[in-house]
Amino acid sequence: MHAGLWSRPLLLASLDAATDACSALSAAAKEAAVAVIAATDRALAEEFGAPSGTAAGVPPGEQIKQKAIGDYVTAFDLALDRQLTRALEGLAAIPVVSEEGPADVDLHDLADAWLIDPLDGTTAYLCGERGLCGPMVARVERGVPRLSVMLTVDGRTLGIAERGRGACVLRVTADGGQWLPTASFAAIDDLRQGCLLFNPQSDAGCSHPAFVKLHDAIRTGLHTLAAESRIPHSMASLGLGTGRRLAVIHDNSADHPKQMAWDVLPAQLWVEERGGVYWGIDGHPYDIRRPMPIIAATRADIAERLVALAQA
Repeated sequence: MHAGLWSRPLLLASLDAATDACSALSAAAKEAAVAVIAATDRALAEEFGAPSGTAAGVPPGEQIKQKAIGDYVTAFDLALDRQLTRALEGLAAIPVVSEEGPADVDLHDLADAWLIDPLDGTTAYLCGERGLCGPMVARVERGVPRLSVMLTVDGRTLGIAERGRGACVLRVTADGGQWLPTASFAAIDDLRQGCLLFNPQSDAGCSHPAFVKLHDAIRTGLHTLAAESRIPHSMASLGLGTGRRLAVIHDNSADHPKQMAWDVLPAQLWVEERGGVYWGIDGHPYDIRRPMPIIAATRADIAERLVALAQA
């Protein structure tokens, strides 16, 4: 029995037979998606093919390390990092910037680079929420994402976006893959009819005041149909437009950075290419050089309402 990504054949077959939902994307974007799928498959095989009690050959005591409160790195993160780096370098011989690599790289100094978050949502992974976590990859020019690929570890959701060409989502079940329509990203026109997802700091004492103010306002039940907080993850944006999900709000600040370039840029491109907005809580398009809470919303008027509540 294969220990890797169970959906790999279905994902690849769906990419080969992409419908109009994904036809605008370039061959390069689809090649990047294939590389991410293959790398994830190999990392999973490495993880679950290891002897019992170990992960990818790493001693049990070294399988999980805490970098900060709520910030972990596992043997699986490192396996994904290795496999993604190898696969992406095979596509283009450009620098690779990864969460698990040197921390002092300025993307704006690089004319062309791969950006990797090997396992977005490591905490979600540790808690078994594998539909909320996985690799996120972007190709970046001077700090601007040109294409991105996001894949959930459970193998069920693939998101691809390319600057100026659009974005698409592939959902996979045992019966095959289905490209979801992207034309009607936001059918709901009233915040009161929709749902929000909050992504808080693991340590509440590190929360940004504006995030706390918005969270408290929404928790009154006066402004939205429903709101929830989940295990920290950036890939939650793939759920925008699903059902009544209107926005995802991420806690973040300069003093306690939670959303780094690898967390932000792949998801930002995907949201914007689907017609949504990716704003700072100040109401301007988010800039990774000015850390603050982030609002990813299906429409600008939804984001404007949330900014107003945060600043009230």
